[in-house]
Amino acid sequence: MGKKQESNDNTGKVVTKYDKKVAKRKEEERKAKRNKFIAKTVALCLVAIIVISGVAAFSLRYYRIHTQFIKVNNENVSEIEFDFYYGMTKSTLFNTTLYSDMTYLDYYENYLGYSSSKKDKAQTYSDDYTWYDYFASQTVDTIKEYKALLQLASEAGYEYTTADDDYNEFVENITSTAESNSMSVKEYVKSLYGDNASLSNIKSYILEVLEAQSYLEQLQEELAATDEEVAAYIAENYSSDSTESTDSTDSTESTEDSSTDYDEDEIRSTILSQKYNEVISPVMEAMSFTNIHNRIKMYSSSTSSTSSDSEDSDTSEESTEEAQESTSQAE
Repeated sequence: MGKKQESNDNTGKVVTKYDKKVAKRKEEERKAKRNKFIAKTVALCLVAIIVISGVAAFSLRYYRIHTQFIKVNNENVSEIEFDFYYGMTKSTLFNTTLYSDMTYLDYYENYLGYSSSKKDKAQTYSDDYTWYDYFASQTVDTIKEYKALLQLASEAGYEYTTADDDYNEFVENITSTAESNSMSVKEYVKSLYGDNASLSNIKSYILEVLEAQSYLEQLQEELAATDEEVAAYIAENYSSDSTESTDSTDSTESTEDSSTDYDEDEIRSTILSQKYNEVISPVMEAMSFTNIHNRIKMYSSSTSSTSSDSEDSDTSEESTEEAQESTSQAE
């Protein structure tokens, strides 16, 4: 007899064991192809997510560095610009005389434990603040002051005609100082104004500072203490002893002796400083400060007036950026 038939399919065709094995093998191959396709699709999706996250992180970092780190007077201040003013603030402060021959840098290093060879963010200024926090808070005031000077210059119709010469002189000073320190200009600029700085990308900020300083010179000439103001200052602060003497001779001698108790140049400088503050302070106080994501931990004792303005504008824009950053953890 012939080989017994196993079964029939729904078409009436005889299905043998061999046919079942072939069908089973094809089904397994189909499932394997499907699983491979699914795995490949999942892998591609994961790669896409990683790429998108990386691009988003890069975009946020680039935006912070080149466009918006904080905002002053409702204008974006990039991290490059902030770092430029940060370096300038430190340099000015370090070279300012505290008393006698001691500069602020000498004082910070000898009495407060600051080290110019270490990163500011790695050094503790107090229990709650790093040295970066301390200098960054002062930097905000520096930015406000220079922008206030530029605003006053514009309102006064000031014409800055020596920009090219001043900038070239600035670059020459940078170059010569770099050479004397056995550094390239590129290295020296980064050491002063931050890792993202180059002469090309900080040029506009340099020109703004030079213009503000030029206008400041003119403003100081206009605000210089007059002889009448000096005399009034001396009368108010140094002549009290003369009113207590009933003898005219003693009174004259007292006045003459009191003249040795003051320095007229210092008095003129004090009066000029007072008059300058009367002009610049209202403009600075009117400038808002938006501390994006609290990137700057404001040192309260030095900037209490500005910290209250830290969230006064563009909250929707800040919230959008914060939501993006929370997904990528770019920073």
